[in-house]
Amino acid sequence: MEKEGLTYAIACAIHGRTAPDAGLGASGHTRYASNACNAEEVAELFCASGIRRPVADTERIARMLAHANAIVTARDGGRLVGLLRALTDYSYCCYISDIAVDRTYQRMGIGKRLLELLRHELGEDEVQYVLTSAPGAVGFYEKLGFERADKAFVIRRKRNT
Repeated sequence: MEKEGLTYAIACAIHGRTAPDAGLGASGHTRYASNACNAEEVAELFCASGIRRPVADTERIARMLAHANAIVTARDGGRLVGLLRALTDYSYCCYISDIAVDRTYQRMGIGKRLLELLRHELGEDEVQYVLTSAPGAVGFYEKLGFERADKAFVIRRKRNT
């Protein structure tokens, strides 16, 4: 059951600039802003969600946020409780880098709603959504309509923390 009082926002950028006139969706709920969230609160959310990210390196997290094309947030009051971060060309492919929800807010539909907002903004006719999943989240993504892909390839980063 979804918690009442949560607010959601989506920030989309084209070529690194926020784009209030980008025409990316007609949701009426879109807020284009470069300050959707900051590195410190995202690091706290990553810790609270259990997602494995470089939480001690807020400079790196700041770069992760700055170079994302789409950031969707969920807040309870002013507190960041959910985040979706994506890279996209807005026309063919969207790679979802992170979906993180604070453990105390999980199983309330927040992750599902973050994804719904992104899909509403980018559309579903032309854009394909891709992500990699932690083993424990595979079932969650399957419930949301993702299919397992057996032809994906990865070159692992040398520094994971």
